[in-house]
Amino acid sequence: MVALLRAGRPRLRDHQPLLTSGYPIDLHTHSIASDGALTPTELIARAAERGVRIQALADHDTLLGVAEAVAEGERRGVRVIPATELNTESEWGDVHILAYFVDPKDDALEERLRWLRENRGRRIELMVEKLNALGYAVSLDRVREIAQGGSLGRPHLAQALFESGHVPTYDSAFDTLISKDSPAYVSRVGLAPLEAVALARTHGGVPSLAHPGTVVDVERLLPQLVPAGLVGMECYYASHTPAFTARCLRLSVRYGLVPTGGSDFHGRGEHGVDLGGVFVPPECIAALETHQARR
Repeated sequence: MVALLRAGRPRLRDHQPLLTSGYPIDLHTHSIASDGALTPTELIARAAERGVRIQALADHDTLLGVAEAVAEGERRGVRVIPATELNTESEWGDVHILAYFVDPKDDALEERLRWLRENRGRRIELMVEKLNALGYAVSLDRVREIAQGGSLGRPHLAQALFESGHVPTYDSAFDTLISKDSPAYVSRVGLAPLEAVALARTHGGVPSLAHPGTVVDVERLLPQLVPAGLVGMECYYASHTPAFTARCLRLSVRYGLVPTGGSDFHGRGEHGVDLGGVFVPPECIAALETHQARR
């Protein structure tokens, strides 16, 4: 499905050259199955060349790229952990839950993820309508072409806006037009944070809070998420300052959470860093697996 390459796919940005040195674990990466720039095969190949040996493919609201990634990982000596990143909508800001070790063959989970993807797609359609009404002509067909059959998201819309000349850079589309409180923004219809944690647990996954720096008042939210079954927190993340990383580590100790980390690699724009670009404690893998075994 996602192995098909189509003309016009955005290439990796010039500021993301292929380097040959990275940390061996990366628990937060994306492919074109959602809003990344690389196919799962290309993603794993790049990770292997960077020295990554354990990698989670965590596309938004989908597991459709996992089989391809696992197959390429077996060829290249990269262990691929099936995962998905569940976006939520609430007063707590951008609360995303990484669900590790979920089963791509779980039909009931796929049905729920399909519902989320359909809502994501309708949201993008509404944003395209708002942009055109505001005078920023953009084609929904082009947005779909950029997505290459993957789950529609704002990164695809940002690319279309950039191509149309409405914004000077890909990243500025978010700053001026499609971020929260911007003229063309449309809120998500989907899960609340507690529902995302529960969905992961119900389907045998191990939920971890992604990039806690985007959460509004994370110290007040954690006491709600932990009793619901939250297991980990992405303490190691490229945009975290040393002080915030230390704060996250203290919180992980307080609530008995597994400290994890990842690059959040997308391959486009300024979002995330290169594969293996963030330190991840090696012991976190066994700790996450222990929680999986308790299910």
